[in-house]
Amino acid sequence: MADDPHSRKSDEHSSEGVAGAVVGYLLAGILMWGGLGWLAEQFLGLPAGIGVAVGMMLGAAGAIYLIMKRLSA
Repeated sequence: MADDPHSRKSDEHSSEGVAGAVVGYLLAGILMWGGLGWLAEQFLGLPAGIGVAVGMMLGAAGAIYLIMKRLSA
C-alpha cells in the first residue's frame, strides 16, 4: 500500500523514544554527577552532602540542556 496513513517521516521522533531518552538523560546526569560530587567531598573534605547536592544539580541542568538540544526546543 503506497498510501499508508500510519507511515511517518524518518526524522520524526516517536513518543516512546523521546520519553526514554528524557528519562535516561536525567537519571544518568543526576547519578553520574552526584557520584562525582561525592568523590569531590571525599577528596576535598567538604561537609557531608554538599558535593552530592551540587553534583546532582549540575547533572540535572546538564541533562536538561542535552534534552533541549536533542529535541531542538
